[in-house]
Amino acid sequence: MNYPKILFKFITLLAIISLSIGPVLADGRGPGGIAENGPNIEAASQRIALVIGNGGYPKSRRNNLFGPLNNPPNDADDMKAMLERYGFKVLLVKDGNRETMEEAIDDFTEQLQDDSVGLFYFAGHGVQIEGTNYLIPVGQRFRRAKNVKFHAINATEVLEMMEEAGTQVNLMILDACREHLPVKKSRGLSRLGLVEMTATGTIVAYASAPGKTASDGGGRNGVYTQHLLNAMNNGGGLPIYEVFQHTGAAVKNATNDVQNPWINSSFYGQFCFGPCRGKQSNVVIPPPPVRPDVSQLLRTCERHFQANRLTTGRGGTALVCYEEVLQQDKHNAKALKGLENIEAKYVVWIESFIKRGRFNTAKQYLANLRKVNPESPKLVELEERIQSGSSVVSPSQLSPLPSTNNNVFRAGKVFRDRLKDGSFGPEMVWVPAGDFRMGDIQGGGYSSEQPVHWVSVKRFGIGKYEVTFAEYDKFAEATGREKPNDRGWGRGNRPVILVSWDDATAYAEWLSQQTSRRYRLPTEAEWEYTARAGTETARYWGNDPNDACRYANVRDKTLQKAKDWSSIHHCTDGYVYTAPVGRFKPNNFGLFDMLGNVWEWTCSEYEGKYTGKENMCISQKSGSLRALRGGAWYYGPRLVRAAGRSRDSHGYRNDNVGLRLARLP
Repeated sequence: MNYPKILFKFITLLAIISLSIGPVLADGRGPGGIAENGPNIEAASQRIALVIGNGGYPKSRRNNLFGPLNNPPNDADDMKAMLERYGFKVLLVKDGNRETMEEAIDDFTEQLQDDSVGLFYFAGHGVQIEGTNYLIPVGQRFRRAKNVKFHAINATEVLEMMEEAGTQVNLMILDACREHLPVKKSRGLSRLGLVEMTATGTIVAYASAPGKTASDGGGRNGVYTQHLLNAMNNGGGLPIYEVFQHTGAAVKNATNDVQNPWINSSFYGQFCFGPCRGKQSNVVIPPPPVRPDVSQLLRTCERHFQANRLTTGRGGTALVCYEEVLQQDKHNAKALKGLENIEAKYVVWIESFIKRGRFNTAKQYLANLRKVNPESPKLVELEERIQSGSSVVSPSQLSPLPSTNNNVFRAGKVFRDRLKDGSFGPEMVWVPAGDFRMGDIQGGGYSSEQPVHWVSVKRFGIGKYEVTFAEYDKFAEATGREKPNDRGWGRGNRPVILVSWDDATAYAEWLSQQTSRRYRLPTEAEWEYTARAGTETARYWGNDPNDACRYANVRDKTLQKAKDWSSIHHCTDGYVYTAPVGRFKPNNFGLFDMLGNVWEWTCSEYEGKYTGKENMCISQKSGSLRALRGGAWYYGPRLVRAAGRSRDSHGYRNDNVGLRLARLP
């Protein structure tokens, strides 16, 4: 059996509830979903909200899909004030670019707990592509639909991150889809509003119904947010569904039925912004389906999985356990995901045994994989590789590299190539060949860090440090290029910033011409191999993010004092912005700042999930997105990991982006 993501989303759709004035809509659905015996969330210990208002989109619509909006920053300010009145801790972002929004989302979801109320509010442009909703950041132009898919925020992923936190209730409010899009520029992109989304224990509220846009409004606020704020102000003691009902009635009346707000819900408890006034209004609502409580059983399944008791083991196995959950609740999403994880782990193990030539062991594990999913798409391929006796020869078994002038290969040796003027290039370190597991080995990362898989890396050299301003400025002077701005933080031995992928590639080509050696950016696989330096922990110093300050310049207590940001590494590295290279402890390969300080460009094309491009350099100069690695000075624990990834276009520049070079033997 297969467990595609679309099935996961379908089976978690418990209710789709349209907002209206009367007790029942024309299609027979009621406007609420409150169960008499559901949980009362009024006394939850903490309320956390992330409020985003984006209006500063490019003023010119030339080569750009999204124009400026007047109201969203005001909407965000007013929503923040209203939520704080009701006891929410509010994280506020106005006119956020993608990096700022991603970091704020990480901060927000990391603070959510099982006794929390989580509320995510977004005002700005939003669109759907191929059935997925995207929230549009500011700070760059979106010339065509495919740009949106890679540079915007996936709203479904935000919803899933909120659900994973296990909160009592999650609220997502989207005052988005503010205008129609030009047809010629938006091919492949839905011009008909947002698509419906659901997650367990969640209410998703939309400013307009599917297929419709929302009005930006002529006053201080957008039409929807204006009336939502009024409803929250006057109806804080009402159940949440009634607040949305009053909002919808007011919006429909104000727009002459043109804009019809909408909600989806899979939450069956009672939540009020203020102290609940008592029972909800007289609304006839069918009772929600009764689902068995399998939470304890799921925890047992997870313990089996973490202990690698997948299909064999004393005291039970993960496979039998998850199947037992599905017997009680055949659509349980966590059990279905658990089976997917078992299958994925067996695939990784089998591929590892094949690489090592342990074909008999691989056969045994293949039989176990067949038990888990007899229709797994990997079965035929793996069986053929086992039967043919094929395996990947470890690069470490290759013959020694012959010496080249004074740069004799020796793992860990530091060397510098001489330039044509007699000076030296960057300090480089020889890295030995080897095999390693690439991806989110420890768990807790992003879907883009999957699948975990074995990769073979040939011997090569890599920069001991990130490329500094001093090194890059020399290249800029020699070639007549404009020197990048240092933001007033200092040049010299600080890592160069505000360099694009094109800039980084040009610098590598110049060094190649100067030294008659082959320099380039590292592939993603080479980068992660050198960052891990033989470790399988989340970071090369271990799994604890709070040990970071001895090894990396990250978002820490120093930065928190300057920026008042949460979700930090709870330590002090002494730097608010970038730090001079080499100020922290190196990893086992003798490389400094592999995590933190600045993101580092790679030569690889970015893929949403690994399929092999992580081990190659992209050939074209434009087009696809490039992968970035390592996190940066203002990133929190979730991205400052060996497996952490980001991506951007070849012309992108930022004050948290720099580079580190590779050198071939």
